[in-house]
Amino acid sequence: MNIAIIMKTRGGISGGNRKYLFNIIPRMAIHPDVETILFASPDSLDIRNLFKSIENVEFINCLPYRFINLDPELNKNLKKFSPDVIFLPIERYFRFNDIPFVNMVRNMEPLILPFGNNSFKQKIKNLARQKITKYSLKKSQRIIAVSGFARDFLVKYWNIPKEKISLIYHGIDPPRNKIGQKPKAIPKKWHNKFIFTAGSIRVARGLEDIFYALKYLSDSPWDMMGLVVAGNHNIENKTYQKKLMDMACQFGMSQKIYWTGYLSDEEMAWCYQNCQMFVMTSRVEACPNIALEAMAHGCVCIFANNPPLPEIFGDVALYYLPKNGKALAEAIKTVLSWNNHQRNNMSKCARRRASQFSWDLCVEKIIEELKKSIEPSNIESRNQNLKNEGIFK
Repeated sequence: MNIAIIMKTRGGISGGNRKYLFNIIPRMAIHPDVETILFASPDSLDIRNLFKSIENVEFINCLPYRFINLDPELNKNLKKFSPDVIFLPIERYFRFNDIPFVNMVRNMEPLILPFGNNSFKQKIKNLARQKITKYSLKKSQRIIAVSGFARDFLVKYWNIPKEKISLIYHGIDPPRNKIGQKPKAIPKKWHNKFIFTAGSIRVARGLEDIFYALKYLSDSPWDMMGLVVAGNHNIENKTYQKKLMDMACQFGMSQKIYWTGYLSDEEMAWCYQNCQMFVMTSRVEACPNIALEAMAHGCVCIFANNPPLPEIFGDVALYYLPKNGKALAEAIKTVLSWNNHQRNNMSKCARRRASQFSWDLCVEKIIEELKKSIEPSNIESRNQNLKNEGIFK
């Protein structure tokens, strides 16, 4: 089977998207049912530098996403490559001739929460993304949903046939760095005395919940040393971060909050290993990669009770009512009241749960979906024609 993976986007991609590609492409390349892979992405994403040379994978550039397919160079490369199937691991529409394509849904924000408290520009972008996603999913041969929550939304609200959708959870990398590297921005005295949260800083993250929770805990026996916020904002969400900083100043907590910006894998590992707890306040998620990492590192986790978080993390996390800082404060107090035995038990349960999420299983299921979108007899015939023409040796 010859697979074209098209990663068209107008801007960048998240760290979770990069890790997804980093884990699935080498595994797909060695799968016995895969002969060759053509991976196309805008040059600005710099995807090829994620990998060492892979013998049967060719990386090419394509133009950023446009709803009307005007990318003659990509079409030329696809015609030469003659894929059996096209895989779109991001919610975009792309069609080439009559080649079947499979779409993956992993960003639920434009689908469920397009407005929120976003800027007018961001609201318009989310509406456009919503329409593009809906159009693309209606046209695709198969759909991959990364959570049951995403799958059920498509069935219930967009009337997409359930049999067209496959649920494929992401995998989790086992922690490789046992020590990690402390970010310079975090004071040494904060060791094991801070709340950690991470991810892109945007309105849908709902970070104000933590600020309100810390306000409730201030001047009490449960007052925490501080909060570490890892992640970057884009220009459109700069106003949101400023709002949060103003809140911290108003609550008298500015000295208790460290904005680290982007952290390397080693620095993230140190934060997972040395925080009192990991907190995720997101209003909407499809598959929360960073929270999966926190679980794999054995973090004690507190999450907003928004789907699909309970679906994925089960009873290895505490949950609170979203948009309720007092409820989050109570959950934080619960964790701080635990003894070492209780903390260690929750940590072990989290690691055990994380071990159930496998990249190998994820790739195996992706290949099954790609195969379902095409006739096996057509694959064999087309591959033989390519060999006869000398396109592939």
